Amino acid sequence: MTQKNLSIIIPSYNELNNLKSLLKSSNRIVKKNRKIEIIIVENGSTDGSYEYIVNNKKKFSYVKIVSVKHNLGYGHGIKYGLKFAKGNIVSWTHADLQFDIKDVVKFFLKNESKIKLKKIVVKGVRENRSFFDIFFTKGMSLIVNFFFNTKIYDINAQPKMFSQKIVKNVIKFGPDDFLIDLFLLLIVSKNGYAIKEFPLRVKKRFNDEAKGGGSFFGKIKLTLATLKYILSLKINYNKNKWKL
Repeated sequence: MTQKNLSIIIPSYNELNNLKSLLKSSNRIVKKNRKIEIIIVENGSTDGSYEYIVNNKKKFSYVKIVSVKHNLGYGHGIKYGLKFAKGNIVSWTHADLQFDIKDVVKFFLKNESKIKLKKIVVKGVRENRSFFDIFFTKGMSLIVNFFFNTKIYDINAQPKMFSQKIVKNVIKFGPDDFLIDLFLLLIVSKNGYAIKEFPLRVKKRFNDEAKGGGSFFGKIKLTLATLKYILSLKINYNKNKWKL
C-alpha cells in the first residue's frame, strides 16, 4: 500500500446534494495526487446518501468511503474516519462545501514540513462573516480562554490539520458531537502546540440544511452545550490523560 502524506476526513450527514459535488471534486484531487487520501464518512444519513454512494462507488473509486450505520454525531463520524487514516498528517473538514477541499490541500502543501517537524496545528479562520456570527465566535473564544488560560479563536473554523500522533487521543477521548473541534484545540494547546491560522472565505451554503450552529437557535444550543462541556472538562481535567 502506498504511504499517504495526507488524510482528509469528511463526515457527511444528510448532505446528498452537496455529497454529489464533494465526491466528484475529491475523486479528481486524489486521482491527481495519490499521496493524498480523502475519506468520506457516510454518517448514518436518512436522505438517500448511502444508496447514492453504493450505486456510484465505482465512479468514485479514488475516494475511500466508509459508513456509520446510525448517526451518533459529527464527532463520532470524524473519530470513525480517523481509524482508517494512513496519512502522516491528518485533517478534517465539513461536507457542506462552504470550505473548498482544494484549500485543505493548499494548507497542507504550505505547512507539511512544519507540522511534521514542529508542534504545530494548522486551522482555518473564517472571513466574510456577519456581525451576528462574529459575536458568537468571539464570545465563545473568550469564555474558553478564560477557563483554560489558552489563546484559541474561531473554534469551529475548518479545516483542522495535525500530525498523525495526535489521532489516538482524539479517537479515545474526543466527544461525539461538534465539540470535537474544541477538544482538539484544547489538548494541543495544553501540550505546547502552536496553532497556526489561515484566513479562509466562507462560501454560501446552497444545498441541504446546516447541522450545527447555522441558525440563531442553533447557535444558542451549541453555546449552551459548549458551556456545559467546558465546565465538565474543567472539573474533570486530567493532565496525564491528555498528554500527547
